[in-house]
Amino acid sequence: MNTSATPQVPIQPSLSPSPSAAESLSADRAQPRRKWWIAPLVGVLVALAVQLIASLLLLVSPMALDSCSAANPCGRTEAAIGVSLVLLLLGVLSLGVPWYPAKRKSLGVGIGVSLIPLGLTLASIGTLLLGIGFG
Repeated sequence: MNTSATPQVPIQPSLSPSPSAAESLSADRAQPRRKWWIAPLVGVLVALAVQLIASLLLLVSPMALDSCSAANPCGRTEAAIGVSLVLLLLGVLSLGVPWYPAKRKSLGVGIGVSLIPLGLTLASIGTLLLGIGFG
């Protein structure tokens, strides 16, 4: 039997990544993902369509106050119209929110943040309909 007399050196795994691996990780996080704009664009387009419907409902909603008088106050309806107006304005202002997190974070964060304007708009419609009496 022929054995070689070369010494064997145990290989120990490195606990810290090599400098090139660390640089590539930080470079990946600094650069935006490809097609990052799809989620915020779809979210904004859907939110705009729903905001149009919410705006039309809000414009028509004062007709629900026609039957209000001193004997029959409609405080709940007036409050619901005010709250839904504030929520709709917040929804319009939040249309710009999804763009930066969607560009810099993961796909899940981009999709989740893109739902903020839509959620505010749907909350506006729900508040308005509940205040008028459709709920």
